[in-house]
Amino acid sequence: MRIELHDVKVLITIDLLLFALVVFDGCRRHDEEESLAQGDVEAGQAVEQQSATAKKEIPRFAANSPFVRDYNLPGEKEEKRLWAQSFLWEKAPEFVVEQWLTPEPDVKGRYLLVEYWATWCPPCRRSIPVLNEIHSRFGEQLTVVGISDEPKDAVLALEEPKIEYHLAIDTQARMKKALGIVGIPHAIIVEPRGHVVWEGYPLLEGHELTLEVVERILNAGRTGSGL
Repeated sequence: MRIELHDVKVLITIDLLLFALVVFDGCRRHDEEESLAQGDVEAGQAVEQQSATAKKEIPRFAANSPFVRDYNLPGEKEEKRLWAQSFLWEKAPEFVVEQWLTPEPDVKGRYLLVEYWATWCPPCRRSIPVLNEIHSRFGEQLTVVGISDEPKDAVLALEEPKIEYHLAIDTQARMKKALGIVGIPHAIIVEPRGHVVWEGYPLLEGHELTLEVVERILNAGRTGSGL
């Protein structure tokens, strides 16, 4: 069978047309995919912009709003920290001193506030005005005693702030050791029957030993109610 040159040209032309159609279709599909992808990116950016705008428009309707930078998650109140063993609602260790530096008070049948302190301790010196106030206000119902395990001369050398309550030393730190004290100042309030009804660092934020706290303890004792 003889193929004419004209037929060959026709076949080549048809093949070229088919190839061109295939290439055109592939390019068109590629362009459509790129266009769709670009559309997705632009749509995503638009959503992000709308979200950012919406967040900016949310008002600060509360002091602790979650839409402000300094938001704190709600949580339980931090428990009171002790630098000693806890004797709350238990019998206090035996009250002992080595030497009184002021006239010895009568503590029998009275409330007793004992603070363990030292002259070299800045927080101890800051708590002195607090104890002076408590002594001045409730001295007829509550005996306030400061006990240091320093030598007598070191305690007496402290002039400021002036101490107005009872002072004693115990260089053996017997009651201090029995209470397991590892940080000072540490105070306890003992009710007339010998049980600890308050304990801790007198200046601890949120758990301070104040006139109001002492008054509530004394009122509870008078009425027989809980604290």
